[in-house]
Amino acid sequence: MDYSGHGETPSADDSVNTWESFGEDALIAAHYLAPHGGLRAFGHSMGGAAVLLAHLKDPTAFSKLVAFEPIAPPPNDDFDVEHLPIAVGAERRRPTFDSAEAAIANYASKPPLGIFTERSLSDYVNYGVKSNDDGSVSLSCTPTFEASVFRAAHRNELWESLPQIALPVNVIAGIVEEHQPSNFAARVAQRLPNGSYHPDESMNHFGPFVVPSQVAHTVEELLSNTSA
Repeated sequence: MDYSGHGETPSADDSVNTWESFGEDALIAAHYLAPHGGLRAFGHSMGGAAVLLAHLKDPTAFSKLVAFEPIAPPPNDDFDVEHLPIAVGAERRRPTFDSAEAAIANYASKPPLGIFTERSLSDYVNYGVKSNDDGSVSLSCTPTFEASVFRAAHRNELWESLPQIALPVNVIAGIVEEHQPSNFAARVAQRLPNGSYHPDESMNHFGPFVVPSQVAHTVEELLSNTSA
């Protein structure tokens, strides 16, 4: 699914202050896919946070969740949200390329996207750009919007709400790295009443795009395991 401001789903505003709208997006999708509730879902990063936010809005929508390094950072009063490095970097992102092929070549030549599989990177670009009349492509998620998404992650109150989520939630994490969501993934799992933690040091935060088959296998096992 495309969240607001991503892919083919437009956003009503040029920026966001919280992730509540992404939770609403996930809930709309859940209601469409499983009108009577009980959907089993997987979300990565922001997507992991979004399905948790969706569950808080409708506890009947899901029966089980798997979240790969969900973004639910513990509060930090010393954190400078406005100068968040990942947000500042997003604001500097190149918004337009001569073609989708040129965008793919650019991303493939450097980190962090250079480690994606060929199919993952192709999908990342082709489903994440808009075609222009002159043949060029522009990012659907604009640099300004993306930067606001990163900053809004630290304005959410999802961390405070985690104890209210009684649903079984399996939290997957890659190798623990400073300034990465893997750094607090274990604490997210511990804060969830029915959370379980599943670390795998063979991958990092981009695991679903670098080793998609491996991650898919893990997700399938967790969703089908009645005891996990």
